[in-house]
Formats: sequence, C-alpha cells, structure tokens
Amino acid sequence: MSKPIFVVRFPYSEEKRDVYLNFVKRISNQLTDYHVLAPMDNSVERVEFECFNVKDIPETEINEIKDMISNMLEETKKK
Repeated sequence: MSKPIFVVRFPYSEEKRDVYLNFVKRISNQLTDYHVLAPMDNSVERVEFECFNVKDIPETEINEIKDMISNMLEETKKK
C-alpha cells in the first residue's frame, strides 16, 4: 500500500528558517506513515496542511501536484 502525501506549507520567513527546519525534521520523523513535504511558500500567511491519498489520485493529478510543489520551491528560492 502506498503512503499518503502530507503537505505542510509554511509562510516564507528567512528569520524563522531554523524553526522551520527543526519542525520539518521532527514532523518527518513522527509521521512515518506519510510522505511529508514541507515547502516554504510565499503565497500563504499561516501554516496550511493538505493530505493526498496517492492511490485515489489519477496519475495526471499526481503530476500536477509535483509541478505545484516544484513551483513553490522555485518561488521560495527566488526570495
């Protein structure tokens, strides 16, 4: 059985980068039944959560999710 994807989107903040990195490490260690993705995102003002069950998502939608996350990471790198 494939693991669901758990996405935690953080508002971008260079000042809180250490807090963010520590949180990502802790949540990844605790949620072992999930693939955890935790991008910093300029488009959110507060922490947001989403969960996707891979087996219920068509391949095209999974590719859209990958693209969305890649775009978020690229935007984060620009700031």
